[in-house]
Amino acid sequence: MSLTSVNTGSGTDGVVVRWIDGEMTLYATVDAKGFHGEKQLAPPNTTAWKDDAGLMSAGRFTANGHRDDLLVDWKDGHVSLFSDLAANGLKKQTQIAAKNTTWTYATQLTTGSFTGKNTDDLLVRWIDGETTIYPGLSGKALPGEIKIRPAKSNWADATVVSAGAFTANTTADDVLVRWNDGHVSLFTGVDAKGLHDEVQLAPAS
Repeated sequence: MSLTSVNTGSGTDGVVVRWIDGEMTLYATVDAKGFHGEKQLAPPNTTAWKDDAGLMSAGRFTANGHRDDLLVDWKDGHVSLFSDLAANGLKKQTQIAAKNTTWTYATQLTTGSFTGKNTDDLLVRWIDGETTIYPGLSGKALPGEIKIRPAKSNWADATVVSAGAFTANTTADDVLVRWNDGHVSLFTGVDAKGLHDEVQLAPAS
């Protein structure tokens, strides 16, 4: 199972869930009382979502103003964008990268706002520790990447990577990392120049 947060304009954020059997579900809002507005995007045993879909991350990649566009990296390396989930479900798909051998090495995706573009940025951690930002991603094509960590960096040891507004500026330009020894770091104010201050939030376990 995998999930990613979305905002369809319904108030609080919601989530898209890909279940182990290939079912895809949108919950329009999630709050202290639970999950609301359940909408099935694909039924169980949908082959593409069960067997072929890999990583996914939602963001504001189109002009409608909502963070309800879903980017998916497939097992053959092609990358596609499903725009405006609330209105279109999974019907409006745009391929932004053709089948390739590069994206089969993507290990983690997270969406943030690092470069001040009109649309969100995608942060990708690759299996060898290289970490890149695709600034202002849209439904047209992958923009030129910004490398913030080189290959064979210590980011090969990152097990969970997530972006958000974890500091007072309310912009989703902070990156939270859990490492394979259990310690947790916060990198604040990530931008086109890369990583800056690292704050350790939890020690190694």
